[in-house]
Amino acid sequence: MTSIDQTQAPLPGSVDMIESAPDIGRGMEFIEKARQIHKKYPLFDGHNDLPWAIRNGFDMKLSNIDLSKNQKDLKIDGIPWGCLHTDIPRLKEGGVGAQMWSVYAPCSISGPAAVQVTLEQIDLVYQLCDKYPETFQMAHSAAEVRSIFAKGMIPSICGIEGGHQIGGSLRALRMFHRLGVRYMTLTHNGGPGWADPAVNLDGSFAHEAPLGGLAPFGKEVVKEMNRLGMMVDISHVHEKTMLAALDCSRAPVIFSHSSTRALCAHPRDVPDDILTRLKTNGGVVMIVFLSKFVAGEFWVRGGKVGATIIEVADHIDHAVKVAGVDHVGIGGDFDGGSLFARGCEDVTCYVALTAELLYRGYTEEQLGKILGLNAIRVMEECEEVALKMKEEGELASEAHYGKELYETNIMKGVK
Repeated sequence: MTSIDQTQAPLPGSVDMIESAPDIGRGMEFIEKARQIHKKYPLFDGHNDLPWAIRNGFDMKLSNIDLSKNQKDLKIDGIPWGCLHTDIPRLKEGGVGAQMWSVYAPCSISGPAAVQVTLEQIDLVYQLCDKYPETFQMAHSAAEVRSIFAKGMIPSICGIEGGHQIGGSLRALRMFHRLGVRYMTLTHNGGPGWADPAVNLDGSFAHEAPLGGLAPFGKEVVKEMNRLGMMVDISHVHEKTMLAALDCSRAPVIFSHSSTRALCAHPRDVPDDILTRLKTNGGVVMIVFLSKFVAGEFWVRGGKVGATIIEVADHIDHAVKVAGVDHVGIGGDFDGGSLFARGCEDVTCYVALTAELLYRGYTEEQLGKILGLNAIRVMEECEEVALKMKEEGELASEAHYGKELYETNIMKGVK
């Protein structure tokens, strides 16, 4: 049973912290305008690991936590960074309008066990919607994202964070889609064996791409995702995998939680030549807030180590400059790591980031696209590609990676 320490001093929300930090609070004069923009346009965040945090910190039991209450001052065993970044009061304070929930399993779990854990994580998202029906509702299409947001609720979709989670089975992928999964990251750290990752299982950088990006089965995965209308996510992948996915995908891709490599030389981040290709592919890079992907491990501003909301906004600027404003979004990665950019410590930060962008001169129309309209458009276009492939008579792929989990008569030599 998880133990919770309620004696800790409350941790400040992002807006409160920024107001007391003049070196990064220059946009706060626009905070009320930012809140109004969030009411009009859905902030569609590309990646939140709350389901995994609940698994680790609360024994996967929603009965152990009340997300209708602010949890920022509760110390939780099992969560390395101490406290949740996400709960309903803070989602509302941050103006979150729609959420892609990561249904993650690490690459240290593989095969049938990874499939089972993924199913359990999907179930947890459904439980969130069942326990808090006034706040969350599952969305299976772009149209449902729009309609649920219009009702004042947070549309929720599931995203698998690693191709290893399908266990080498496109049949499993198809069933995950039926359960509401609407994107899959092709690799996590270590990779699935059929796509090259940016980072190895031990956390070291993967300098080589022995598969050249995607093995033949990896290309089948992309094709099948296109056929289903599932977004292809190329965060976490090697640069050659980014290129290979862009080469073979008929639909726009996403980076659900990445930043720009020109401003931060981490292999998880996106090089300019890839950003440029988003213009023709139609995809979106959703800027992440973890400091090591924003400014590296040793960035210092105001005498403090770590990136800030200023550097997060710099990545948005750069992505807009290179890819265009139609190809940029937000993917915070909350509850998925520690040491977030200062001013972006939890899900309350989004309105403060919007205020910083207003300070920089972004228009309401531009901000609407960055906050969520671009991501919704990608969902719509993936759905359109799926319909076109259905009209063309494209049938489900029968490809499989690795050893089958069953024996057929042909495999036994029986005629």
